[in-house]
Amino acid sequence: MRPAWLNVSRRRFVLGSLVALVSLLAIEAGVILIWSHRAGPLIGVQTDSVAAAFDRPPAFPGYQWARNGWKVPWQELVTFEGARHCSWQSATFLSIGWPLGTRASRADRSRLYIRDPNDVVGYRERLIRNATIPHDARPTGYQLGSIQIYFSPSDQDQAVYLVAPAGAERWPRADPMTGCM
Repeated sequence: MRPAWLNVSRRRFVLGSLVALVSLLAIEAGVILIWSHRAGPLIGVQTDSVAAAFDRPPAFPGYQWARNGWKVPWQELVTFEGARHCSWQSATFLSIGWPLGTRASRADRSRLYIRDPNDVVGYRERLIRNATIPHDARPTGYQLGSIQIYFSPSDQDQAVYLVAPAGAERWPRADPMTGCM
């Protein structure tokens, strides 16, 4: 007769192996897997286009970004939905520590960019959904699945570029910072 703990360990091993296999297949297909205690087990987020990832912005603290292959804390880079109490939840806010790589402990140590396709915050006119990346734009090393963040020295004070296999978007900078009460 087998000890009960051996059966539990075997189940955990099989479940862990299955999760690892599904994760590898998802990464290969350009999908980010997120565990949510509210919505249940694995939720797929497509990253082949910026719109697929951000048409429904994630709640704070958003998706887990990486830089040069390493996960970054939300104080360094975070994307999240706008405030619900102001009806801004269709807008995506991107806060990035400035200069790049900074873990911002205060708002004045970061820059804020807004994707506002429904014009709930007032940034739709400055959003370019089918953007052409400037010739001087360079990748920052920040990545969410296949989406990469680029800055262009010629307009880095005005916008950030999110680049995916299916195209790029230019998100305008909120300067001064935008928030609601």
